[in-house]
Amino acid sequence: MTEAERGGARFFDETTRDRGFARKVTRRAPGLGGLTVLDVAAPEPALAQFLTTLDKHRLSVHFTELAGESYVFRWASGYHNGLDIRIQGVLADR
Repeated sequence: MTEAERGGARFFDETTRDRGFARKVTRRAPGLGGLTVLDVAAPEPALAQFLTTLDKHRLSVHFTELAGESYVFRWASGYHNGLDIRIQGVLADR
């Protein structure tokens, strides 16, 4: 399984409200059904709580260390995966 570390990122909900920052976000190989899968390490406590309650909600992820890279999920769900939080979902068409 290949992984691509993307650095730190800010997370925004469907109303573009800033939900917090995580120091490291890693994109994993596509999951079941071609879902986009991100592992989120060291999230702020409020962000961790928000991410683990996602259940097929819109989500935007904007990386702070890479020039303009971002992911916009049409829907995403999140859950604890050890010390990290795993997000999986379907990206929105751009």
